[in-house]
Amino acid sequence: LCQFITWNIHSDFSFTNFRYQAILKTLQKLLPDIICLQEVTFDFLNLLLNEIWLQENNYYIIIMGNILDHNQKQSYGQLMLTKNFHARAFSICPLYLSEDSSSIIQQEAKKYIIARFELHSEVTIDLINLHLNDVDEKRCQTLEYFFKTMNMQNYMLIGDFNFGDNHIKEQHILQKYQFQIHDLWKDIYDIEE
Repeated sequence: LCQFITWNIHSDFSFTNFRYQAILKTLQKLLPDIICLQEVTFDFLNLLLNEIWLQENNYYIIIMGNILDHNQKQSYGQLMLTKNFHARAFSICPLYLSEDSSSIIQQEAKKYIIARFELHSEVTIDLINLHLNDVDEKRCQTLEYFFKTMNMQNYMLIGDFNFGDNHIKEQHILQKYQFQIHDLWKDIYDIEE
């Protein structure tokens, strides 16, 4: 059994200290095997790295470089923590809107973390921590592009998708790829409840 948690910790300045402390206490209480965070700032990263529970529980960390560049306007990004095991390989990749990689829009694309883990000698799984755009059209384009281009057998998308069960366009995309993907959210949470 492997326990996952994903959390957009929000990079805004509303109740930052209170919110960050509450997030850290929750993570300490749960001590999940895999933690995927979005909108992580340099300040939060410093707090996290000073946590005793993080050090005592042998967490490995993958950090996006823009988190460390705290002089930039949007100096936040994703990070991934894994307890007692480390990635076989990882990369920070642009999250494109379409297959036209030469367009100017692509150069400003968001990024995601992809990390490959060995399940046993011949089987791997790629965990992908992403934060989709909050603009509907861009989010749909990115999701569509992602499903078209992912050519791995075992992967898990984790993160802030910026849509829910009532977002029709996104649900149509999930429906279109229903035989290629499995939406765990729908297994765990009943929209009718």
